[in-house]
Amino acid sequence: MGVVEVKAKAVSNDQLVAELEKALFDKVRDRTRHPFVMAVKSGKATKDQIAGWLHQFASWADPTNKLFGVLWSKCPDDDLRQGILENMLEEEYGESSKTAGHMRLIDTTLGELGWTKKRRAKEGLKMESWLLKHWFEVVMRNRPFVEGLSALSFAAERINPLVFGELEKGLRKHYDLSEAAMQSFAVHASDVEEEHGSLAPTAMARYATTAQAQEAVRRAVIHTGDCYYNQYNCWQYY
Repeated sequence: MGVVEVKAKAVSNDQLVAELEKALFDKVRDRTRHPFVMAVKSGKATKDQIAGWLHQFASWADPTNKLFGVLWSKCPDDDLRQGILENMLEEEYGESSKTAGHMRLIDTTLGELGWTKKRRAKEGLKMESWLLKHWFEVVMRNRPFVEGLSALSFAAERINPLVFGELEKGLRKHYDLSEAAMQSFAVHASDVEEEHGSLAPTAMARYATTAQAQEAVRRAVIHTGDCYYNQYNCWQYY
């Protein structure tokens, strides 16, 4: 990520949040305008490309979801721990959305898109997916709690409802998928995911109060945004 000059003084949490949102919606890392999202919205992506992208998404997201346990164990506050636990239970069992575990929902979608378990077993992580998976492991395991939670909650889950909302619109308009197959996209576009994205600003207000801590959070969030945008490029392999 290179050497970044630390600002002389800490800024307010509202200003930090605004800075990070602006950075994540810069055209170089704005996932809502990624070529894959635009291709789905216009109906130009093939079902195989959509399935390939979704398989890659699941391949890094599933092991990353398991690292919620690491964040939970490092979290110093009861209310944030509760939020992390609720997030983990939703990912594993669909508890908040009253659906199913997110990987089970994705399995249904991939099956309808024509990807069998045998096909998926042959498709390992592409480099872009591996890099994102590896980065999440590093920042969630090895960096301070506020950096790991900010990377996951702010750069990923805070943006996911917007991205998946766009994907859901395109899929419903151009692709003949059942409601069961659409559920994996709908749940990520719902208010459940929005709630998950609210954890980071709270944590930053409490634990990113110095100029040095805020710069570390900036680096973690922006680097996550870069890696996540790059991971979407996997659709081009299919």
